[in-house]
Amino acid sequence: MSKILIAFDSLTLRSLLRQKLENSGFEVHEAQDGLQALTQIHNWEPDCVLLYVNLPVIDAYTLCRIIKNTSELEDIRTIICTPEDSNIYSFWTSNCNTNSYYSMNPDDMDGLIKEIHKVLENKETKLSDEKKEGLSTEEIVRKIIGAVDKELYELYVIRGAYYATREGVDIYRLIDLMVEVLYTIYQFDAFGIIINDNKLLEIYRKSASLSQKEFDEFKYIAHSDFQERINTRLSYDWKNTQSIMTEFNIEQKKENRIKSYECFPLKKEKHENEDLICTIHIGSSKETAFNMRTRERIDFFCSVYITLIRKAIISTRMKETEKKIKKAFSRFLPPSLIDNIISEENSSIPQIGERRQVAILIADIRDFTAISEKNSPETIVDFLNNYFTTMGQIIIKHGGTIDKFMGDSIMALFGAPESYIYNGNRAANAALEMIEALKTIDTSQLNMGNIKFNIGIGVHYGQPIAGSIGSQDKKEYTVIGDDVNLASRIEGLTKLYGVSVIITDSVKKDIDTLEKDAQNNEKPQSEEDSIPHIIHHIDNVKVKGKSKSVRIYTITQDKDLYPEDFLKNYKKGLNQYEIGNFATAVDYFKKAEEICPANIATKRLLERCTAYQANKPDNWDGAVSLTTK
Repeated sequence: MSKILIAFDSLTLRSLLRQKLENSGFEVHEAQDGLQALTQIHNWEPDCVLLYVNLPVIDAYTLCRIIKNTSELEDIRTIICTPEDSNIYSFWTSNCNTNSYYSMNPDDMDGLIKEIHKVLENKETKLSDEKKEGLSTEEIVRKIIGAVDKELYELYVIRGAYYATREGVDIYRLIDLMVEVLYTIYQFDAFGIIINDNKLLEIYRKSASLSQKEFDEFKYIAHSDFQERINTRLSYDWKNTQSIMTEFNIEQKKENRIKSYECFPLKKEKHENEDLICTIHIGSSKETAFNMRTRERIDFFCSVYITLIRKAIISTRMKETEKKIKKAFSRFLPPSLIDNIISEENSSIPQIGERRQVAILIADIRDFTAISEKNSPETIVDFLNNYFTTMGQIIIKHGGTIDKFMGDSIMALFGAPESYIYNGNRAANAALEMIEALKTIDTSQLNMGNIKFNIGIGVHYGQPIAGSIGSQDKKEYTVIGDDVNLASRIEGLTKLYGVSVIITDSVKKDIDTLEKDAQNNEKPQSEEDSIPHIIHHIDNVKVKGKSKSVRIYTITQDKDLYPEDFLKNYKKGLNQYEIGNFATAVDYFKKAEEICPANIATKRLLERCTAYQANKPDNWDGAVSLTTK
């Protein structure tokens, strides 16, 4: 027969409830206030207590917390009875750990009987006839203080865990916070946590008063305890684990010894060995350190922090994975784009078939076929890896993305997938720095013969189609269209005109826009934007397969390469050439050649103008049609 205690201040309601409960087969006792109810609970040990919400002396919420926070009473079921169904009652009853709350209706007592059966379900009825003496005032106060102390302790632990989650900490910072909280609960001399991750992680704290020998013995015992509980690991390589030890100072006698030790395994909800996440190990110089109260408190501490530890382990793994991803892709993609990919912020990544304003840079090693013939494949591969690394770092520095390596060529994009303003200017500056970096490229491992190591770079700014291109099994992000072909043709012209870098008119316009904005203080120039340079208009061409002319320029940082008089005469000659006045153009180009005799572009234009004097092309529009790539 189940025992029910009715704690109501109304004699009428108590009598009504008692009659109904006894008729339903329950053994019933009564109490008219909270203090009397607490004495009855201690002496009689009921299976269930009905508490009226507005109970005098000790209210129902407080009495319920005392019951649930006292170890010998916590198994007693409680039902808080309210005069009406209200959100206020619902909130407070749900926060005092009661088993249930019930809105009273004197005309419908059957519902209360059903609720009592529901909360008593699976509860074993105590059959003890042991009589207890009534509680003294001192004992009542002690129980109340103990219950409040336990509740305050749990709130303290939960608050510490809450602040830990607010910080979004990794596993190392979390352990620091855990130790701070745990040390206030139990002042240990040695603490250790061993985490069952892919690679074992050990974190320890020891007092300065503990000798190294004592600490080593503590670690040995911790290792043994861990191995006994973790039976799913293939190996325990303690020498190569990631181990961190921190020492702290406490006011104790020197050379303390560990006299008490306890291990607290932290498991997942299923409580299976294979799901063991970690073990916490605590050592003390006190002989009787771990009493029942201490163990209960540390068990509660562990139950709160187990979820945080699990999340911190996952977070730490993710951060380590991110580092590996960043390291792997840092040679090809700008850091901001890598961060976006990792965080799944894909708004900056173009969709398939999207037109993008992109500067396309193509760089090619001169006479690479001849160089390859003179060297072994292993030597060539090793050299190219070093060369691509240097050039790739420059491209990424200027906000570009390496699209692909094509043999000895590099194709880089400025504006896709990651876009900035002045992409053309960024690509041109990257090209200049790549040329400058040739001085640092070590070619000593190569048999170069009479070949001088050099590269040619073409840059064009257009609107290709950007997206994922490829088969169902393999795709790559790239750009396609006439603008890509034009960039390739422009790079090939560097050999024809004897220059290192050629840019198209669209790139020059972007550079001019930046310089104009900088003069108007609309856009401050960054270090990457403000590389000093000279831009020289060398020709107007129609590349092979195209009918539309393109103005091409060379750009250089070498101020001595093009003297001012040379540029003036070349410009005047090119102007006359464009309008078809070839005889006058010849005069100016000859003057330019006298100033810079080795300039190949001048020789090309001079030869062309001389030939056109005798046979002027039909429908001359100022641009030459090239028949070679």
